[in-house]
Amino acid sequence: MDWNKTKTIFIIVFSILNVFLYSLYLDRYTEAENLEELSESSVDEKLEADSITYSDLPEDVEGLPYIRGETKILTVKDAPKENVKVNIQDGKRLQVAYEDAVAPIGKAESAEALNTFMEEVVHEGTSYELWEIDEEQNKAVFFQTFDGETLYFSENGKVTVYWNNDGDIVRYEQTMFTDVIENQEPKELVTAIRAIHTLYQKNLLERDLTIKKTELGYSVLVQVSENRQMFVPTWHIQVELSDGSRQDYFVNAVKDGVIELNKEEEEAVE
Repeated sequence: MDWNKTKTIFIIVFSILNVFLYSLYLDRYTEAENLEELSESSVDEKLEADSITYSDLPEDVEGLPYIRGETKILTVKDAPKENVKVNIQDGKRLQVAYEDAVAPIGKAESAEALNTFMEEVVHEGTSYELWEIDEEQNKAVFFQTFDGETLYFSENGKVTVYWNNDGDIVRYEQTMFTDVIENQEPKELVTAIRAIHTLYQKNLLERDLTIKKTELGYSVLVQVSENRQMFVPTWHIQVELSDGSRQDYFVNAVKDGVIELNKEEEEAVE
């Protein structure tokens, strides 16, 4: 037997087999990519069929890191000096009540008047962003921000302002994070349209709605310790329903999971 010829034949056969297996892998990889593109396209068609509209979605979004922050210990020094009664709850919740209600510049229920009050009166008030004005309950909620991004629904990083029926501010409560730092390198984020697809595939989007706002922020991921929390980059998607009411949704911008935020308690469920 000519072993050199036999060895050459084996090499040729195995080379052909490798080429065949590689081409098979490429075919299946391409097929999987096409299926994924078809799936995304299919969701877009269903959104259109259900009259779910959107425009001006953020594009070319840069990565964001996880962040963490410490609960700030607030004191009476962080409150106004006159015409107030101050209470500190659990060392971290500053409660300020006015002995005589304060008339803001303009109506208290206007965003301009509230932002002016935050800027001129509340400790580090410019580091909060207006989230909601509730005219029925005469209150407004502000969430703390970090590097321009909102920390959604954290009880340890918000201000709530209350006013009376005359539009005069009667009290406010404040909590705050300090030493907020980036915890890791920036993470690659899912796209805004992918986050919308996730909500739709979870049957969370009703027919005949308009997506009014799609923006990035942070939500609580885990309570690291009693006074420390970690936050995950989060898509906030605000929609207007067919009856004109507002609904807010949140999607994990790193792992693409829906986040449920309880407005009464601090909670984040992936």
